[in-house]
Amino acid sequence: MAKGTKEYTVPALEKSIQILNSLANEELSIGDLHSRLNLPKTTTFVILNTLEQFDIICKTPNGKYRLAHGVLRWGNSYLNSMDMVQIARPHLERLVHETPYTSHLAVLINNNPIYCDKVEGNGFVRFATSIGQSQPLFQSSVGKALVSGMSNEEIKKMLPEEGSQLSDKNERSLDKFLEDVEFVREYGFSIEDEEFEEGVRCIGAPIRNFTGKVIASMSITALSKDLPAVKFMKIGEQVKATALLISQDLGYIFN
Repeated sequence: MAKGTKEYTVPALEKSIQILNSLANEELSIGDLHSRLNLPKTTTFVILNTLEQFDIICKTPNGKYRLAHGVLRWGNSYLNSMDMVQIARPHLERLVHETPYTSHLAVLINNNPIYCDKVEGNGFVRFATSIGQSQPLFQSSVGKALVSGMSNEEIKKMLPEEGSQLSDKNERSLDKFLEDVEFVREYGFSIEDEEFEEGVRCIGAPIRNFTGKVIASMSITALSKDLPAVKFMKIGEQVKATALLISQDLGYIFN
């Protein structure tokens, strides 16, 4: 049993929850539920009949049961009540604890990454970034992570005419940017190596919602001396793991 005190449980409700949890994974018949959950067939039938009346479950043409649209009322209410910043902050704080790194949370608004939270690291340097600040989509680790769930064609449509937003310093082309995005898709994190500001490096990762869609991204920002290239993979894995924890708290199921 999960949380709660045994002596205060309601047996019928407990059985109903067991049935719903089973139906969340696959379609099952009365016989399947009876054998898997060790419930009396009469009890199983009564519970299924009640749940069906409220559109919580429905019967399929092959005589099995599955979840129905009634569960969406609960799911949508839960999702609407979640505050991504509130959910993400403890994870960002753990990531930057006792490091010189600063962490940011970003969302995509009008094709621009916008910082919606910031957690300062314990280093001496403080970065002049703020909540509400916009970042260049094609020169930021949060930007690369945010578009990693899009197709290349969708990304191309977001590119400014003549690539004016791409860095002259690195002579970045659309092909190079798409290579960076492909790196995110393969390794799960993005790298910004002094592309936007000399002497500053960032590593980001996408954050997904319960459907698997990328809805935000997070990153760490550091001086290049504090984040040498030899640490990219190690720190990248930490950032990716943090982003995954946030995603799971938002309902994402990682396979």
